[in-house]
Amino acid sequence: MASAYILKNKDSFSYFVLLAFDASGLIRFTVMLFHWPITKLLDVLRYNNAALKLMIFIATVGLCEGEIEAVARTVLPKFYMDDVSMDTWRVFSSCKKRVVVTGMPRVMVEIRSPRSILEPIMSSIHALVMHSRKIELQPVPVIFNDGRLVKRPTPATALLILIWIPFGMVLSPIRILSGFILPMWIRTHAMSILGCQIIVKGKPSQPREAVKSGVLFVCNHRTLMDPIVISTVLGRRVIAVTIKLDLVICPEGSTCRQPFLLRFSALFAELTDMIVPVAVNYRVGFFHANTVRGWNCMDMIFFFMNPRPGYEVTFLNKLPVEATCLSGKKPYDVANHVQRILADTLGFECTNLTRKDKYKVLTGKDGTVSYVSFQDQAKKVVNNFNPFSH
Repeated sequence: MASAYILKNKDSFSYFVLLAFDASGLIRFTVMLFHWPITKLLDVLRYNNAALKLMIFIATVGLCEGEIEAVARTVLPKFYMDDVSMDTWRVFSSCKKRVVVTGMPRVMVEIRSPRSILEPIMSSIHALVMHSRKIELQPVPVIFNDGRLVKRPTPATALLILIWIPFGMVLSPIRILSGFILPMWIRTHAMSILGCQIIVKGKPSQPREAVKSGVLFVCNHRTLMDPIVISTVLGRRVIAVTIKLDLVICPEGSTCRQPFLLRFSALFAELTDMIVPVAVNYRVGFFHANTVRGWNCMDMIFFFMNPRPGYEVTFLNKLPVEATCLSGKKPYDVANHVQRILADTLGFECTNLTRKDKYKVLTGKDGTVSYVSFQDQAKKVVNNFNPFSH
């Protein structure tokens, strides 16, 4: 019976640091880092089991199993995938019977997706697996992931992040205030001085008829700041209220960190024939600027906490009339066409996955809130205090 390590890095310290940071925050992250010399010394003295138990204790003490499971499902798979040894994976995948042995807690490695995963995800995974069996065995890519840390926190990286955080906490509000206070025409230059780079490619087309009817900028969705960045680049405010003014729309409906585009909603195609595709991408070093399980109000703060955050905005040519609904095209054909254009520009892949699929994978829910159910609950509370309702 042959045996081999699936992961290239045999040290599990970084995965416990990820769990500590995303499940508890900075304090446990710091405690975990400061205990690294002790765990390393135990490893050197061949007390590997004691070192592992110490890391498990620090990373999980006081946490409920559900919280650990949530981090294991939404954060760890991406880092596991990045650390997979492809040679070992090919041998492992070719075996009929496979046994995985690990010293890590089962809840951290036994990744379970919700039973309600939708068919598009399963069919995509099945197609990728079948394709890999015919040509070259490759692991299925991780399309959806959560967590704030961008890089796997090795001891050196974790220490660098910890040292940078105080500087980032000071720099972030300065960058944010500069973006809100300074005039439009100077914001890009000010951001460059503060270490934020905005790269602009192409020029937004402004045909004469667009002056009266407005322009619809259709972009992919990377962070909540996509419209703000586009507004800064254009040098004017963009509004998502009426088509008679400039409008920016993200038809994916949710952000996606990986080089994939979610399925585009076709509603935008029925609004106007003045459609300008805009490809956006962002660059961060330490912290992600979007989250599902965390606080979205912190997205902008985390983005500007990075040492040198950057955005790249590419304005493409306005869609010709024959490619819009005005020429008789179906709305979903227009949406798929725009999705392909943006994917080709960014070097991304198109998918049929939606916002609901993302939330199914990362939270086990579809990401919607029922107004009726909330209304019913409110009525129930009122009725409980109403003596005449019984």
